[in-house]
Amino acid sequence: MRHRSQLILWPLILLLGGCSLLQGGKLYAPESFGLVPIASKIYVEPGTDEATQTQLREAVVRAEVAIRSAYGSAQAHPIIHACVTEQCLASFGGRGVIAKVYGNRILLSPRGLNWHFIAHEWSHAEMSTRLSIAAWLRMPQWFDEGVAVAISEAPEHSEQHWKFLVAHDIARPTSDELRALQTLRQWLDAVRRYSDDKNAERRARGETEIHSLYAAAGHELRPWLASRGTPGLLALIDRLNSGETFEATYQTTCNPCPQ
Repeated sequence: MRHRSQLILWPLILLLGGCSLLQGGKLYAPESFGLVPIASKIYVEPGTDEATQTQLREAVVRAEVAIRSAYGSAQAHPIIHACVTEQCLASFGGRGVIAKVYGNRILLSPRGLNWHFIAHEWSHAEMSTRLSIAAWLRMPQWFDEGVAVAISEAPEHSEQHWKFLVAHDIARPTSDELRALQTLRQWLDAVRRYSDDKNAERRARGETEIHSLYAAAGHELRPWLASRGTPGLLALIDRLNSGETFEATYQTTCNPCPQ
């Protein structure tokens, strides 16, 4: 029954997201728009070399291991679409991103062809699959992103990157500021406010990339997940589905949880 929630959520997300998400809708007919299958649920841009294809297959397997470890099982089974050029990425509405998810369709940029970013986007798909519509709407964006960051272990969003931001006094949200980011729109506004969307320019200048917002979300969630583990995460999901508020659930979910 939870799987049907994505069918309802997808039109809602389209209405909120505009043009890039409409382009992302092309992923629901990948071969019609030039992508080719290389395995079950994996599509790539034509011309992708064999080494990259092998790397991608292995990355999907490793990402599923991470999802099963965090959630106890994998209920979402997203379809992966990999671009090896920026032109391909832009054609599916992914300009400037490392990876993104549209419902149960994951789009990867040339920089996101690894298990870290597959696991990150898979976590979003997993969360939306497990939540009812009402529960999904109550879950704040910062929590969804923080769980995805913690599960994916991407170096770009790591605790080491957080320490780099602190050491160099680079602008980053406080815990209260982060937890005020309830909606996707608020999250995207914060991406711009903390200049996380300026990394293409930083790369062109040979500068270190800045991922203040995602690093902050991971920094906030790692202790919670380490304490609660899979039982706590699943308990939070179940309690949200039963109608409880997020804050009450987040604060009172067992600590530590029985394994």
